[in-house]
Amino acid sequence: MSRIMNRLQSSICLQCHRNVPSFSVQRIFSRSASVKTHQHTITARSSHPRPPSQFPSYPPKRVVTNPAPLASPRLSIAVEDVADYLGNEVASWSRDPRLFSRLNRFGISTQDMRPLLSAFVSEVRGGNVISALQYSHDELSRIVYDLSHSPGNHAANRYLTKILFEWAAHPSGRAILAERVSASTLSIMAQLFEAADLSRPWAHFPQTRASRRRKIIMHVGPTNSGKTHNALRALAAAERGVYAGPLRLLAHEIWERLNKGQIVPLGVDTDAEAEVDSDTNIDVGDQSTGPIVRKDGNEKYARPCNMITGEEQKIVSDASGLLSCTVEMLPMSREYDVAIVDEIQLIADTERGSAWTSAVLGLDAAEIHLCGEETAVPLIQAMIRDTDDDFIVRRYERLSPLRVADSSLGGDLSLVEKGDCVVAFSRKQIFSIKKKIEQQTNMRCAVAYGRLPPEIRSEQAALFNRPDSGYDVLVGSDAVGMGLNLKIKRIIFEAVRKFDGMQYAPLSISQTKQIAGRAGRYGKHGSGSSGGIVTTLEEADLPFISKALAAPMEPLRFAIVPTTVETYSRVTQALPVGVSTAVALEVHEYVSKMHPLYRLHNIDAAMPKVEFVDAVAGDLTLPARLMLENAPTPMRDEVAVDLVRRMMVVYRRHMRVTLIEVLKRGGLWDRFKNVLEEMKSARPPSTPSQTLSMLESLHKAVVVYLWLSYRTAVAFPDQDEAIELGRRRRTQWIGA
Repeated sequence: MSRIMNRLQSSICLQCHRNVPSFSVQRIFSRSASVKTHQHTITARSSHPRPPSQFPSYPPKRVVTNPAPLASPRLSIAVEDVADYLGNEVASWSRDPRLFSRLNRFGISTQDMRPLLSAFVSEVRGGNVISALQYSHDELSRIVYDLSHSPGNHAANRYLTKILFEWAAHPSGRAILAERVSASTLSIMAQLFEAADLSRPWAHFPQTRASRRRKIIMHVGPTNSGKTHNALRALAAAERGVYAGPLRLLAHEIWERLNKGQIVPLGVDTDAEAEVDSDTNIDVGDQSTGPIVRKDGNEKYARPCNMITGEEQKIVSDASGLLSCTVEMLPMSREYDVAIVDEIQLIADTERGSAWTSAVLGLDAAEIHLCGEETAVPLIQAMIRDTDDDFIVRRYERLSPLRVADSSLGGDLSLVEKGDCVVAFSRKQIFSIKKKIEQQTNMRCAVAYGRLPPEIRSEQAALFNRPDSGYDVLVGSDAVGMGLNLKIKRIIFEAVRKFDGMQYAPLSISQTKQIAGRAGRYGKHGSGSSGGIVTTLEEADLPFISKALAAPMEPLRFAIVPTTVETYSRVTQALPVGVSTAVALEVHEYVSKMHPLYRLHNIDAAMPKVEFVDAVAGDLTLPARLMLENAPTPMRDEVAVDLVRRMMVVYRRHMRVTLIEVLKRGGLWDRFKNVLEEMKSARPPSTPSQTLSMLESLHKAVVVYLWLSYRTAVAFPDQDEAIELGRRRRTQWIGA
């Protein structure tokens, strides 16, 4: 643990070190012949006949909603029965005090509420509203799905509120309501409905829609199938191109390898004599006929490439045609020849998915490579029909076998072997298992979990991978499932349930396969390797793993619709003066008309941060509020949240935030200096767990400061002080 704490302290310093000038960026929400691939082409032109339903017809997937959805339908409703079902629910909905409060927040006059709701209830019961709005079969199917998979009456209440606003803005509704409610109320409702309309998300990117026709190429397959191979080679050969991935770690690797000339461009023969770089985190698959990622760079392949992530920017050349970035930082106003969007299945992630949706709909690139899981294919195919682009799918197979062990470890950690990775889902459990394994086997363990900075995760992975490092076992969280190159022979699940923020829930099939797939990565265990092995610590969990790995992956049902500064501005302008951003977010949930293929991000997860910013933002402008809400504030870390709150308060009052002063006021500066002194003296900390937690919190707060400094350097100017922090002497502790 002490080694981790020392490296975490160093990472805090390194996070603050700026090697190159920064510039501001606005955040807007071939495999080798020996490997078999499958390809088919679908031309998705709007002029072509569409299938009867654009809504993907496959079994319902467990989707996070507000509140948490049911795994299987709680009731059965036919599409033709939607009007009757809502007619039965509308009376109780209209009497809910929460509805009156909500309408009041949205600017509806109190004196108009009773006649408004009375008319609406009467028309819904008569079946007139649904018929007047002329919902398509796809739209009704979506309503049926949400009603069937939402516990209680939450979905019905949400849809009735949405339909109320749409009907009030519709000519038939206006005609009926004009005699009962004021013109100002009708105007407010029409303005709100129009401002919040998200039913045509592809239209939010007019530059791309007016540009050339795009070729969308999906590279899909399981972990360790080489699905990124051809996409990276195409990028290396492009004059103007971009890589957009989920992790800073991956963006940094692509940036580094392109600049060094380690990626062989498409159209260039590979050199069979060159050495393969086996330490890459990229899923390039079989390189037996010649390296796609070379260990040593070649000047003739080198391409100047810049990098942009939330916490770091590296500008090699202002004239560079290539960029590597995290998906959230993808510049949407540029034109590209080739674009890569990695881990495309994250388009359905309820917290980050909107960035992937923006990339698919908004990237102005002649050729877009989407790499990820097979589960995303039906959804992306349906989305592309609305953008009038060509669509190609290339499928890849896993290159090394993966099997479930015949038995578990029976709870006995002494059976852990060299090359094993034990996966747990809490930091406390990770360090507890690490300690037990080291006591019972005399093998040292590296660790990797989400709260560790990427640099330290990479260092721990390198220790585990290096045969002579003395670190023979890895203990980690599900962070091992993405972005780390790991020479794992066997994955051992310590548990098959994890806390999802509200409760302990079983791992999804996708999560299980993503983690298990890290075992036996192709080319990592020699030509005689029998592939990867997956097992569990406890025997009772083994059937769960066997069933999950054998189960087909359920297709994604919804993409997360992007909401932008412009979207929120329109909604805010339609609301009463001075309302909070939280109310604007509530409008999106209860007023926005959604396309059947899309859904909002997780409102429950977003609301605490929105309310947190609203509480301290005062009279800050909407763009400033949204900037603070988009900052990577770790809401579950009380210490880090307190530091960020102090930053925001100072920003609101003075528009200039000094990092060291914030750390001093938060009480962490003196604690950090004490840790540095302990490191210099080589004394182990008296409370290692608390010290580690403090360093993690400090690191996250510094990351937030840097994130903000790249967006408004005048207000967050202390990068020089951060650089000084990075120059402090680093003393290695001997790891326990």
